[in-house]
Amino acid sequence: MDGPTLLPAIRTLAVGLLVPLGLICTFTYCTTLYRYHCDVRREPDGEGEYPTARSPPLIPYAIPKLGSTIGFSNQTVGKFWTWLRVQAERYGQGAFSIVLAGQRTHLIYSEDGLAAVFRSRHLSRAVLDRQLAVNVLGMSKEDSFKAFPDRTNEKEKITTERLHSDHLLSSAAVNTLTEKFIETFQAQLDADASLTDGLDINLYDWLWQLVFRASTTALCGSTLLEMYPDFDVDYRIWEDNLLGLLFGTPRLFARQAYRARDACVEKMERWLQAGYQHPVREGEDPSWTPDTGARIMHRRHDLYKQRELSIHSQAGWDLIFLAGILSNATPAAGWLLLHILSPTSAPDFRQRIMQELESCKRSDGYIDIPALTRLPLLNSAFHEVLRLYVDLLVVRQVDSSVALGTHHVRKGEQIMAPTWMTHRNPVFFARPEVFNPERFTTTNSVTGELSYSATGLGTNYFPFGGGHYMCPGRVFAKQEVLGIIAVLLLNFDITFTRFMKHTKGGLTEGGTDDFPTIKPGFAGNQVVGIQGDMRVRIIRRPLVTG
Repeated sequence: MDGPTLLPAIRTLAVGLLVPLGLICTFTYCTTLYRYHCDVRREPDGEGEYPTARSPPLIPYAIPKLGSTIGFSNQTVGKFWTWLRVQAERYGQGAFSIVLAGQRTHLIYSEDGLAAVFRSRHLSRAVLDRQLAVNVLGMSKEDSFKAFPDRTNEKEKITTERLHSDHLLSSAAVNTLTEKFIETFQAQLDADASLTDGLDINLYDWLWQLVFRASTTALCGSTLLEMYPDFDVDYRIWEDNLLGLLFGTPRLFARQAYRARDACVEKMERWLQAGYQHPVREGEDPSWTPDTGARIMHRRHDLYKQRELSIHSQAGWDLIFLAGILSNATPAAGWLLLHILSPTSAPDFRQRIMQELESCKRSDGYIDIPALTRLPLLNSAFHEVLRLYVDLLVVRQVDSSVALGTHHVRKGEQIMAPTWMTHRNPVFFARPEVFNPERFTTTNSVTGELSYSATGLGTNYFPFGGGHYMCPGRVFAKQEVLGIIAVLLLNFDITFTRFMKHTKGGLTEGGTDDFPTIKPGFAGNQVVGIQGDMRVRIIRRPLVTG
C-alpha cells in the first residue's frame, strides 16, 4: 500500500478510535456533572446507620478511572486548592470527593470532619506507608509489610511509638540532639575562613548545604559523609522527585529519580554495614557516636533487627527518617530567614528579632535552647512560616465504613485532609496570603508583655498533622530551625544585596520586590520548596571578649 493510499486508512482508524473515546468521555462528564449537582444540594436522609452524615459530593470528571488525577497533579502549588475553595464557598461544602487514579478519595476540611479524622480508629496509614516503602525507598513488598504492619504487635520489645516517645518527644533527648546539630552547624561556619573577610552568597543555596551536613551528622554520625562527601547530590535529586516516585511514575519517565533513589539507598546500606562493624558495647548508651549517630538511630537499628528487615530495607527506612527532618526543617529555616532579612518586611522586624535573640546567649557563648523556644516574636514568625508555606496532606485509608463528622466514608476509600484549605482560609486567618510574623502573638493589656500561642486554633491549624500519626520529629525540627536563625544572626552581619529570580537559564538578578516564590511541586509537599533566592553579603562579627 503506497503513501497516498495509506493516509486515508490512518485517518479512518484515528476517527474510528477517537469518536467512541470522545463519546465515552462526554457521557462520563455529563453523568458525573449531573450527579454532582444533585449531591451538592442533597441533605442527609435521616435514615440508615449514619442518619446525619452523607458521602461528600463527587467532583465531575471526563476520563473514567483517571478521574481528577490530572487536575490534582497540577504542579502549581495551591492551584487545585484555590479552585476547590471556590466550590466549597459556592455550595457550602465541608468536603468533596474525587476519583484519583481509580480510587475514590475524600478531601475533608470541615472542622468537625478534621476532628473526626484525627481521632478515628477506623482509619490507618499502613497502605500508604507500604507504597512509600516500595516506590520511594526500594523495599521489597515482603519487607514493606514487616516495616509497616497493619497492626502493631503489642508483644514487641521495641515499637516505633516507644522510640519516638523516648527519643524524639522527650525534652532531654531532643535538647541533646539539638545541641549536637548546633555544634556541627557552628563548626562548619567556624571552619570557613572566608566568612571573616566577608562573602557574597545566594543565601538559601548556601544554607541548604550547611543544614544538610549538620542534620545528617547529628542524626547519622560523621562517618556517612566521610564515606560519601557527595551524598547531597543524589539526595537532592531523590528529594525533589519523592512524590513522583510515591505516585508510581514509571522508571521510563523518571530515570534520574530512580537512579538517585538507588544510589542513596546503596550508600546508606554501605554506611550501615560499616556501622555494624563498630557496635555500641553492652552496658553503654552514648547519645552520639561517629559511626552510627544519635541514640535514636541506635534504637531504630535494634527495631530493624527485631523485625528481621534486610540491610537494603534498613537503609531505605533510615533514608526516609533523615528526609523527615531535612525536607521540612531546611525550607522552613530558609523561608523564615528570608522574611527576617527581606527589605519587604516591616522595618523593625529584624531589630525586634535580634533583641529577643540576644536574651538567649549564655555566659559561655552558647545558645540557651529552652529560652529560644519561648521567644514570642520568633516563635510566632516560625508558626506563620508553617501556616503560609506548609502544603500537607494528611492521608488515611478507610478500614471500615464510618461517619467523620457529617461525612460518610466507606471501607476501601481514601481520606485526604489538606492544610491549604484551612491555613489560607480568610474566615480563620485575616489576609491569609500575607506573611504576618505577629499573627500568633498577643499583648497583655496590664503588663504590656508579648506572648505567643499556636494552640486553641483546633483543626484550623495542623502543620504537623494530627492524631495518632502526628509528626514525631516536630519538636526537634522546630528547635533546629530556631537554632539556625540564632547562630547566624548572633554571629554574623548579613546584608541584603538583591533578590535572585528563577528563570529557565537559572538564577538571574531581580529587583527589591522579587521575593522568592513557591517552587512547583505535587500537592502534599509539606513545607514547600523555595524558587529564587536572596543575594547577601555575610561577614563574621568580631569576637567580643572581656
